[in-house]
Amino acid sequence: MYDLENLTDADFEKVRSWGLKLDPFAAVKDFSFLKSEQRWQNKEQIFAHQEYVRKRLDYIKNKDFDKYYRDALKPIEKIKWEYLKLRKAWYITPLGWENIAKKGGIVADMGMGDGDVVQRLIEFCIGYWKKNKLSPVKIHIIGIDLNFSRVENAKKLVHSNDENITFEFHQGDFVGNNLNYSENYFDFSIITGVFEILDDIQFDRAIKEIARVTKKGIYIEDLFETFPGGFPRDNLGKYLYDLGFITKHRHVIFSEPFNINELQDPRKLWPNFLDQNIWAEVG
Repeated sequence: MYDLENLTDADFEKVRSWGLKLDPFAAVKDFSFLKSEQRWQNKEQIFAHQEYVRKRLDYIKNKDFDKYYRDALKPIEKIKWEYLKLRKAWYITPLGWENIAKKGGIVADMGMGDGDVVQRLIEFCIGYWKKNKLSPVKIHIIGIDLNFSRVENAKKLVHSNDENITFEFHQGDFVGNNLNYSENYFDFSIITGVFEILDDIQFDRAIKEIARVTKKGIYIEDLFETFPGGFPRDNLGKYLYDLGFITKHRHVIFSEPFNINELQDPRKLWPNFLDQNIWAEVG
């Protein structure tokens, strides 16, 4: 569903102009619920939303999603991967990631896709150590995804410039099956763009399994608006609390900077959605 053909330097520069290098939480300051209503005064937003809904309805029609997410071939060129990593940083904020940088340990990225969030976590931790003049700690990241093709993408594209941060990627299913990891195996878990596509039964299995294998903290990024084939939830905190995790931070944000007249993503990949970021820790 992405239109990432013929990317140019201008596309990258436009996203960089959003100021995330100086403030990775710019999206938090940009958001208000008034603006969320004012989005619909934007003709580009209305058109993009109509197109998104149309494409989603066609996308989900007569599709066996369990088979599709497992077997679909999804190779990605490095330039497209780099753009998506940069673009998604607006709404996948590093909320609570300083805990990982300071404490280290084993970190899971559940449903890691092509590994772009793993790459951002690596870069965040290295930058955090340098900025705060801290001695590095050992961090080992294990990315898990249902799709073998995306696992191979991550293996090819993710890299670490610090020997203290290592990683590995595996095909695995934490939605339909239990993971082959013991209770509290991971110190931290990251889940982005996964819960929003799970129905209630799948979600219940997934969040319980993630909580089972996670010892200290969980980061969640999830869409916060209804879309065809999607299941946004405004009560993730309750589920986490019932599983022994207390929400420490939560933000509702836009998927791109707000502008009442036009969409800001130069590629107009999707309309300006509402999103939520959560950081929760064991109570």
